[in-house]
Amino acid sequence: MIRKPVARTVISMGCGALVASVLAIMLGDWTVRRQQQADVAEMAHVYIARADQISGEANDALAEIEQTGDTSCSDAEVSRLRRIVLTSRYLKSTSRLRNGAVFCSSTVGAIDPPVPVSLPEVVGENGLNISFNAPQVGVPGANALLMQRGNAAVSLNGLAYIEAVDPRLDYTIVSGRQAPLRVLRAVGPVPNLDEAHLGTEQPIYLNNRRYEVSCSQRYAGCIVAALRQPPSILHSPVVLEFGMFGLLMGLSGGFAASVAIGRSRSLGKQLRVAMRSGQLKVVYQPIVRLSDRRQVGAEALLRWTDPTGKPVSPDAFIATAENEGFIGQVTRFVVTRVLEELHDELRRRPDFQVTVNVAASDILDNAFAPFLSARLQAAGLPPTCIGLELTERTTANSRELGKAIARLREAGHKVYIDDFGTDYSSLSYLSRLRVDAIKINRAFMQALHDQSDQDTIAPQIVAMAEVLGLSMVIEGIEEEQQAAYFLALAPTALAQGWLFSKPVEASRLFAA
Repeated sequence: MIRKPVARTVISMGCGALVASVLAIMLGDWTVRRQQQADVAEMAHVYIARADQISGEANDALAEIEQTGDTSCSDAEVSRLRRIVLTSRYLKSTSRLRNGAVFCSSTVGAIDPPVPVSLPEVVGENGLNISFNAPQVGVPGANALLMQRGNAAVSLNGLAYIEAVDPRLDYTIVSGRQAPLRVLRAVGPVPNLDEAHLGTEQPIYLNNRRYEVSCSQRYAGCIVAALRQPPSILHSPVVLEFGMFGLLMGLSGGFAASVAIGRSRSLGKQLRVAMRSGQLKVVYQPIVRLSDRRQVGAEALLRWTDPTGKPVSPDAFIATAENEGFIGQVTRFVVTRVLEELHDELRRRPDFQVTVNVAASDILDNAFAPFLSARLQAAGLPPTCIGLELTERTTANSRELGKAIARLREAGHKVYIDDFGTDYSSLSYLSRLRVDAIKINRAFMQALHDQSDQDTIAPQIVAMAEVLGLSMVIEGIEEEQQAAYFLALAPTALAQGWLFSKPVEASRLFAA
């Protein structure tokens, strides 16, 4: 008599819990997919913003070159072309043309006989011609993206356009908004866009797959993107945990859980969770003195592996933290982790310095310097053991930034300008900000195979740094040839790169 009521109760509870769990997982799947679509749209907008910034810089440079009537390639004109490159973030070289041929270049100066430019692959608005893989004049074997208008031309690193694209995306970059569209670059399967109209920036469905669309408001370019391999909802340990919660709590609890799961999937919120759950770690790339290869410091680098075991691009999650206004929390996380992991070793090595990447908003934050001071005092360490590398994702007021940098330097911290060079940094920073050192961009390493000492502008940058009294750190050294070149050019410089060591965990940084 007792078994039947008990059985009915068990069956009823089991069926109710099962139905509630299935509904919760289905609703969770729908919510997570919606969030994934929003994330892809956000990543596409980030790409377009970066592309507009690069194209705008190139167009401004072309306009400046066209303003002068100098046709002689004088020393003054070559210096002006080089200044345009050095005050840019993305340009590799600038040139003047005569009858469709380069006769004057920022790279090698006068060119006789002139070298014809490549035939354009795209003819844009206002007479702008674009070649995507044109030979770079004066740099044998090197190619670049070439933009030419009138008697002016600029070349730049085409990879700069896609640096901010998250590696988890399949994407196609096109010129134009309606057929016929020209595919400029594609990663992953290329969707058939023959009938696509991209001007409305509405999502499109091709081959049963949804693609998010974002287009430039200034130029004729769009990106069509989708997640490369959207993870199954059933493979998420978080979702499975909430599925168990649905078994216990029923339909209403399952619904609430699915909403929470979906909301937790945005990149920014995932990063906040990662800081609390141990998914983030700090690794250290040694910095050595070129003259004797002695290790004198290290750069702290933040790495993130998501719960599925996939690494998340630092460019993507750092940009998200800056855009959502919590980059300060990330910086404080890194500083705290560095002092927790290395305080004993740093006490034994008072001359050793660990550099931490910071944003302009960190330096401008009035609470940042007291935070550093309190952490260092608690660890029993001097301010000199922590250096600060200023990234250039900023349009901050240079006067206020300069004052904040001065206060940090007075407190004992060295301040570096990171990634200085032809691709990503601005010489104007050095005229507005008083810093201690520059880190010369790794792009110079990539060119040394094909360049002679006379073809690269590295000597000019080194000479300029020496005149300004700035220390130098050469980034990205991977071969002995590169180390020898910069040792001869700057004997007192520091260096980092795979030739000396890959980034390592704290336990291996001081290993013999």
